[in-house]
Amino acid sequence: MSTDCDVLIAGAGPAGAALACALSPLPLRVWLVDAAPPPAPGQPDRRALALGLGSQRILQGLGAWPALAPQAVPIARLEVTEKGWPGVTRMAAVDVRAPALGWVVGDRVLQRALLARVAETAVTRRAAAVTALTPRDGALDVTLSGPEGDTAVSTRLLVAADGSDSTVCRLAGLPRRARQTQDSVLLAQLRTDRPHAGTAHERFAASGPMALLPGCAAGDYTLVWTLPHERASDLAALPPQHLAPIAQEAFGWRAGKFLGLSNPRSVRLAESWLVQATGERVLAIGNAANTLHPIAAQGFNLGLRDVAAVAGLLAAAAAGQDDPGAAGLLAAYQRARQDDWRQLRQVTGWLPRLFENPAPPLAGARGLGLAALDLLAPVKRRLMTRAMGLGGAQNRLQRGRWP
Repeated sequence: MSTDCDVLIAGAGPAGAALACALSPLPLRVWLVDAAPPPAPGQPDRRALALGLGSQRILQGLGAWPALAPQAVPIARLEVTEKGWPGVTRMAAVDVRAPALGWVVGDRVLQRALLARVAETAVTRRAAAVTALTPRDGALDVTLSGPEGDTAVSTRLLVAADGSDSTVCRLAGLPRRARQTQDSVLLAQLRTDRPHAGTAHERFAASGPMALLPGCAAGDYTLVWTLPHERASDLAALPPQHLAPIAQEAFGWRAGKFLGLSNPRSVRLAESWLVQATGERVLAIGNAANTLHPIAAQGFNLGLRDVAAVAGLLAAAAAGQDDPGAAGLLAAYQRARQDDWRQLRQVTGWLPRLFENPAPPLAGARGLGLAALDLLAPVKRRLMTRAMGLGGAQNRLQRGRWP
């Protein structure tokens, strides 16, 4: 069966670009398409991503880490607390003999670094979106729509990396479920009077979970504050000098005095996932497969593990000159990833609800739980290993060695 390419990746965001990098050394014809222009140099980031050590190793294997490292802020420690109650769980990289628990990097910085790596390869780039697809014997006919009109191409595998509202998943008929939420996240850059020394905070407050991710300067953080949608919109519209004391009151003084906030904006939350992440010669990765609550900052890390799984399966298929879109390969991908997906959906679903009831008996019990976890070193190490993306079997790309 003659085709234009072996793998067509729809979506050149960080997940799609990472997969293109991973497939580039393999004997496969790879296309990467996206109607949106790539981020321009110097274009501000939309959000900060917290990359676990497991994700850093994948990016190292893809050759993108050397360009990212100077702009990535290491997370040396994490403190989990609830405002108004004693009890804290502290996690430190030295406890697991790791260079860091993770790194904070801007989304567009990451995307530019990955696309720069793609540009060094033989991967074909097109400014177009997938607008139609038709299965046929041994291939998939795909219509790409872009500035030059419609183009018909054929591929043996189509990868949906086109985000939460994935057009490819809709066209392929992949069933999706959603968890209703009335929340948004308030994002802002925060400056404090106390050096963070690489410490990130996960703070459960009566108003909603708050995370502080360390920034490049000593007292700088990115604030990620989950709030009811209307409240988040109202706060984002305030002058930053009025918002800072409100955020201080909600968070407390654990990170020092809030000296100023900048660039506040509200982003509506959406949680959804595919019931089945594969179809006929189609599979989904990243947010197209699972869009999670931002608590615990696991969404992009989960997507990079999708990339590693797909790359490992396609490397084996290429070595055996097997069909990259074969039903057996797609089934193996679903089996390999479904436990990780389900566990993270459960954790990010119940964790906000666990801390939303401020009743003293429940809040006191949570404080005792955080304090007890801090003392249970073996349990804490297992949680840290899992959160860093190092749990379970690791393939070559996850160990930072590729191909």
